[in-house]
Amino acid sequence: MILLAMLEALFQLGLLLVLAPVIGWCLDDLPFLLAGRSVGPVRFRLLQAGRFWKTLFRAPLGGRTALALMAGILTLLCLPAVTTGSVFSSLADPLVIGLVVLLGRGFVGQSLLPGEAGRFIPAVLLLCLTEALIALAAPGTDGLGGLCAMLHIEPEPGLEGALAACALALGIACPPLRAQDVTGMLSGIRDRQEREAARSIADVLNCGWLLLLSDLALPVSVGLAQGGVQGWWLGLLALVGRLALTVAVAVGLRLMAQERSARLTALFAGVALLLALAGRFGT
Repeated sequence: MILLAMLEALFQLGLLLVLAPVIGWCLDDLPFLLAGRSVGPVRFRLLQAGRFWKTLFRAPLGGRTALALMAGILTLLCLPAVTTGSVFSSLADPLVIGLVVLLGRGFVGQSLLPGEAGRFIPAVLLLCLTEALIALAAPGTDGLGGLCAMLHIEPEPGLEGALAACALALGIACPPLRAQDVTGMLSGIRDRQEREAARSIADVLNCGWLLLLSDLALPVSVGLAQGGVQGWWLGLLALVGRLALTVAVAVGLRLMAQERSARLTALFAGVALLLALAGRFGT
């Protein structure tokens, strides 16, 4: 069982690392494509990621960039993606994983964008709110993997709605890094190879952040470890579906210019509290 859990974790990591540049392309280029402008094909993003990993094996990273990559890989390893059977899924505490991703984003470039540190504060508060709601409604669950398994067995509509609202509030308060954000963070870096590496790492961190939001928004879509082969394939399809939905929401918020909207963030945080209270007193 441990061997299977390790193999699933490695497969999950490999799959998400392949999806990361595709998600990055969708976040950066899909808004322009929908606006009728020409964009580069996704294969260029995949080739850039391939060059990064090939270079990484020849010359390991160091300093801040290595910490950012480590944060991204740790996130992709720990979060439940296909099923709850991954060996690291019990470590996927939403608050801890969220903080790891936020710290990784801070290490992508040589400096943070103006005002970026201030945007982390609402995200941290929302992560704390999410953690508190889970602790109150589902005490004793073992990370996000345990929460997903519990909701399969004992559905909690109030908690599920509250987590979805928290995920949306997090996506608004702290959206994925945009191409111009990464460019601004790399303003002091002249080396082309180092800049490409930072962009690939930003894609990994964006993938981890969106996976966290999708797990919070749709925890029952994560397959159970006891589901067998059929459950694994259903979990794989559900992973692709919920990531696509999360990317669509992120792109929609960008097109509507609602990213980092304090009003919408407060609104959905309030909705999360109301749904959690309704579920608590309704049982």
